[in-house]
Amino acid sequence: MLPPPKGVDKERDWVRRSLGERYDTAAALVARVLSQSPGLAGGPRGSTADALTDLAAIRLYLSGSTPDIDAAIRSAVAGPHVPLARCATAGMRRLPSYRGGAILRATLSDAERAWYQEGRLVTEHSFLAALSALRRGLPGNTDVLFWSMTARRTGLLAPEIPDRLLFTPGTRFKVLRSVDGDRPAVLLRELAASEVDEAGNLREERVPLDEIALKGLDQLHALWKQAEQDTEVPAGDPLPDEHADAFRSAPGLLQSHPDRPAGPRPPAASNGPRPQKGQNQ
Repeated sequence: MLPPPKGVDKERDWVRRSLGERYDTAAALVARVLSQSPGLAGGPRGSTADALTDLAAIRLYLSGSTPDIDAAIRSAVAGPHVPLARCATAGMRRLPSYRGGAILRATLSDAERAWYQEGRLVTEHSFLAALSALRRGLPGNTDVLFWSMTARRTGLLAPEIPDRLLFTPGTRFKVLRSVDGDRPAVLLRELAASEVDEAGNLREERVPLDEIALKGLDQLHALWKQAEQDTEVPAGDPLPDEHADAFRSAPGLLQSHPDRPAGPRPPAASNGPRPQKGQNQ
């Protein structure tokens, strides 16, 4: 879902013309944000109008049915989500970045959890939402923790969830550890482009940053488990029901959740977990 080499001018025109009142509402919110944080209009080449459209696309994505949009992107389905997602991807470069630990909680089968073998390279082809702060009561059966390098903070555009982070489509991760037991977990580190060669393979199996990230994620996971049992440990409230599903997607897999409302969904896997198209296996 990366923007085309020639830019997203056609996609911006489509978003402005086709989304009607929804776009106008999002653009009005973004205009207020830009008046308070004019630096967001800087960044790569382009006018303030382009920045307004790209950031409005992010707001529209965040306020819509994000699991359905993500499922359509991961399945390479054509549709109106494509120009919206391309503009949103362009706009994410304007948002502040986040470095450090991030969390989500997914529902994984035993086979899906086993797929996250230590050292595996995982590519997420859609947006991936995570949280920068601990939250109690997230739905799912597996903790997924990330060491982020470039995730974007979206609180300016969606203040209803100030701790939400977004990874851009195409972000690559390395599995550092998979944990079984009473509270299963998968620990991953975001990779820099320089860590992957032209064939899509890791240049080095182990680097010093792996140990640094793993130490931080182990500490975060221990604190998260403690917060679930002890209300004295600082942690946020459970997510509102309408947003909970946005933080359940495991990176690199095509999944469908039976408890979600009907919408665009990828076909269910028949022989274990399905890595996304182009995914290293």
